[in-house]
Amino acid sequence: MRTLHLASMSVLAALLTSGCGKGDDTSKTAYSAAKVEAIASTLQACSYDGKPVQADVAALTGGAPRDCASAVTRIMGYTGLPANFVVVSGPVPNAAAIIMLDDKRVPRRVIAFNPAFMKAAEAQVGGSPWGPISIMAHEIAHHLSGHTIVPGGSRPEIELEADKFSGYVLQKMGAPLPEAQRMILTVGSSHGSPTHPAKDQRADAIRQGWLQSCTQSGGLECASGKAPMAGGAATGAIAEGPTAPQPTATPAIVNASVPARLLPTPGSIPFKYGRFIVDETGRLDPVRVKRMEQRLYRLAKDSGVEMSILVVDDLKGMSANDYAWAMMRQLRIGKLDVGNGAVAVVAPRQHQAGVAFGPGLAKEAEFSDPNAQLRQWIDAAWPNCEDADGCAGWTDALFTVFDGTLFWAERSKWTIGYQSLGQLLDHYTAINAERMRTKRPFDAATDQPNGNLVRVKGRITNLKSSTGFGQANERLLGGKLGYTAVSMTTDDGHDLVLYVAPRLAPLMPSGALKDGNRYTAVGRLQSTGDRASKQASSMWLFSYDAI
Repeated sequence: MRTLHLASMSVLAALLTSGCGKGDDTSKTAYSAAKVEAIASTLQACSYDGKPVQADVAALTGGAPRDCASAVTRIMGYTGLPANFVVVSGPVPNAAAIIMLDDKRVPRRVIAFNPAFMKAAEAQVGGSPWGPISIMAHEIAHHLSGHTIVPGGSRPEIELEADKFSGYVLQKMGAPLPEAQRMILTVGSSHGSPTHPAKDQRADAIRQGWLQSCTQSGGLECASGKAPMAGGAATGAIAEGPTAPQPTATPAIVNASVPARLLPTPGSIPFKYGRFIVDETGRLDPVRVKRMEQRLYRLAKDSGVEMSILVVDDLKGMSANDYAWAMMRQLRIGKLDVGNGAVAVVAPRQHQAGVAFGPGLAKEAEFSDPNAQLRQWIDAAWPNCEDADGCAGWTDALFTVFDGTLFWAERSKWTIGYQSLGQLLDHYTAINAERMRTKRPFDAATDQPNGNLVRVKGRITNLKSSTGFGQANERLLGGKLGYTAVSMTTDDGHDLVLYVAPRLAPLMPSGALKDGNRYTAVGRLQSTGDRASKQASSMWLFSYDAI
C-alpha cells in the first residue's frame, strides 16, 4: 500500500454504482472536475507488487476486465460480506485498491486494474486463471480489511494479511496450494522493503490462509496442498461462490499459538470473511442463525453497518468486554470513519458477556444495556440450551437483545454529507429561511440539522471543555457511556464541542487527542451553536486523524 499523490483529483460519477462493467465496454459515464473538490493531498493506495502508484484518477474510466464481474462474485461469495468497492480499469502500473470521491463528494472504495497487466499476469503463470484471481483477491482484502482508510501507507503486516486472505479464498474456490502461491512467487521481489515483505514471506502467508481454509472445511489431506475444497469440487477447478452469505465451518476465534491477551499475529485472517455469527458451542439453532445472518448481511450491504455475534466456549483468560474489544480491533468491524460496527461476545459456560460498540453504533444502543440483557439470557436460556435439542427458540431470544440497536442502525444516516461545519450550518440556515418564506411546516426528515454526519478540520483548544450555557452539556458527560468533552476551533471559525467515547482512542491510528494539535474529525451533529453569541456547536465524535 502506498500513499498516492495525484495531480488531477477529478472523480468518476460512475463510482456511485457497484459491481463490474463488461470488459469490452468503455465507460459511458460523464463526469466533470467542477463537480468535486480535491479528495485531499494524499490518498491511500495498495498495489499488488509494492511499486509506487502514480495515476491520474480521471483516467480510470474503463470498464473492468472481461472476467472481473464473475470473479468478484465468486470471491465475495466466500466472504459472507457484500462488496464495499467498485472495479474499474485504467493506466495503473498493475492493480491497486484506492479511495476516491464520487460526484457527491462521498468517499468510495475502488479497485483499479490495468487490463494489459492482468493479461500479462496470466501469461507469466503459464495461462493459469489462478494468477489473476489471486491478485484480485489480494486487492479485495485491502478494502475488506480497512487498509485503505488507515493513514500512514503500507506496512509488511498489511500486505501479509491481504496475501493470507488470497490463499484462504483460493482454497475455497478449488485452487491447489502451488497455484495459489504461483503468482507472487513469479512477480514478487526476493528482497523485502519497508512496505512489502519478500515474496517467500508472502507465499508463506498465502500458505497459512490456504491451510486455515482447508482445515475449516474439514479437509483430510491439507498438508499435501492438493486437498479438495469443501463440497467435493475437483481439485484445481474454479468453483462458483455461494450467492448469499454462506457460513463455513466454525473457525477458531484466535489461533491457538497466539497468547489470548495479544492481538492476532500479522497476516491473520479475520474470521468475518466466513460469517457474521460464530457459535463455538454448537448449541444455537442453525436455521435461526442463518435468518439472523441474512439480516446482518442486508444491513452491511445497505448501510455499511457491521455486527458480529460470537458465542464462545472459552475467553482464554480475558474478560468478555476485553475479548470483544480485541476482536473489534482484529476484525475491523464497520467503517472506521463513522464507527458503525459492533462485536458481541457471549461466553455462557463462563457466565460472561460483553459488547464492543464502535462510537457511531454506540449512539444507537445508548438506551439499552446489552451486557445485562445477555447475562439474563445466559441465566434463563442456557440451561435449556444444554439439552439434546440445543437452544431451539432460545436462539431468537439471544438475537432479540440487539433488535433495538439494529432498528435504529437501519434508519440512521451513515454517509458523511458535509465536509465542514460551516457548510452544514449554511445549508440548514438556507432551508430555514426558505421554510419561513413559504410558510412550509417543519419536516424533520429534511429540515433537521442534528443527526447529520459531518467531517471537520480544526485545532484542539481544550481537552476538558467548559460546561454551562453554550458549552458542553454536563448531563451528557460521564455516566454509563463515559463521554468526555473536548473543545475544537474549526478551520472555518466555529467553536465546536466534541463528545469523546472512552474506547475511541485505542481504535484511532493517531492515538489519544492532544491539546493544540490539528485534526480532521468525523461525527454526528448533536446541536447547532451561534457564532455571534459564542455558543458552541457540538457533535458526537466517531473518528479522527492528526493533520
